[in-house]
Amino acid sequence: MVKICHIISGFFRNDTRIFDKQCKSLLKEGYDVCILTNDGIHDEIKDGIKIYSSDKFYQKRLSTILKAKSIFIEKAIEINADIYQLHGPELIPLGLRLKKLGKIIFYDAHEDLPRQILEKGWIPVLFRKPLSIASELYLKYSLRKFDEIFSVTPHIVDKLKKLTDSVTMVTNYPIIDHNDTLSFNEYILRENIICYSGTVYLGSNQEYIINAIANIDNIDNINYHIAGYIDEEYYKTLSTVCSLQKVTFLGRIAKTQMREFYQKAVVGLAIHDYAHNLGHKVGSLGSTKFFEYMKVGLPIICSDFDLWSEIIKKYNCGICVQPNNIEQIESAIRFILEDKEKAYEMGQNGKNAILTEFNWSAQERIYLKVFSKYCF
Repeated sequence: MVKICHIISGFFRNDTRIFDKQCKSLLKEGYDVCILTNDGIHDEIKDGIKIYSSDKFYQKRLSTILKAKSIFIEKAIEINADIYQLHGPELIPLGLRLKKLGKIIFYDAHEDLPRQILEKGWIPVLFRKPLSIASELYLKYSLRKFDEIFSVTPHIVDKLKKLTDSVTMVTNYPIIDHNDTLSFNEYILRENIICYSGTVYLGSNQEYIINAIANIDNIDNINYHIAGYIDEEYYKTLSTVCSLQKVTFLGRIAKTQMREFYQKAVVGLAIHDYAHNLGHKVGSLGSTKFFEYMKVGLPIICSDFDLWSEIIKKYNCGICVQPNNIEQIESAIRFILEDKEKAYEMGQNGKNAILTEFNWSAQERIYLKVFSKYCF
């Protein structure tokens, strides 16, 4: 039996893309699957997947980045897998070492690293461009030595294909859940709750959203629920520039609680700024929240990225806005709250799009086909 080990750094051990989609799909296909992480939590077997934790654990992310190879190498060799799939650019040196030992190495490029570096707030501005150029050169040197590369969205795939031919797009489309049903009567009984799920950071444009909501004073009982990690400094900034009277910060909530979170809302927001990592105006198919809202039947208000606009226009499942335009955001929210019948129709259109096109089942076949080339 072919043994596959996913090595993750900077992700939760139960990350949806890695654990629920990729690992469970491989297990179902008959592979021996395990995860190696460094989260400091004990080893366990979860849903048939063995999860090992490195003995070396660092609280600070920078320490993990700088010492990733030494953190994982001993345990990775001990696991002795046939194929290792790496999640995180700091694991590339580890992959090169394992490749020298004769192992098959896959790399999952979740982000556009060189462009992402340009927007990392914790990196001094003076160093961002040189580090971005250096990372581009390092990727060019190292990724061509690996056997297969995955990524989540077209603009990153296109860039990676300039480095190596062995690149496959596997997007973050959700797993279909036929229990996600919502009748019109159930929908119109919901309070006017607007929701956002995911990391709360400068690029998520919360100040524009919150100010847009504050401007709506003729619709009762509006509340904006935010589920996700928020940096303390960014929270202070929001508290200074916005009125948080209509905002509820729930913090990071468990995946098992997300269904309840969405069941209270009438619309989901994904209004991200144009960012280098997102292909600027192109956008990304790697954003899970966009498709999660569709999955549960919520209409979407989202940035007018090219990729997202195409989906919204084709399926009539939401409203696109310029991410820094308070008036457009306010107008879109008003439309959803004032015309619940149309909003419900948009939500159901989005749900049908998930059932027919944007689901993990199709991506699973693409993903497993890559592994089938290495069956021996």
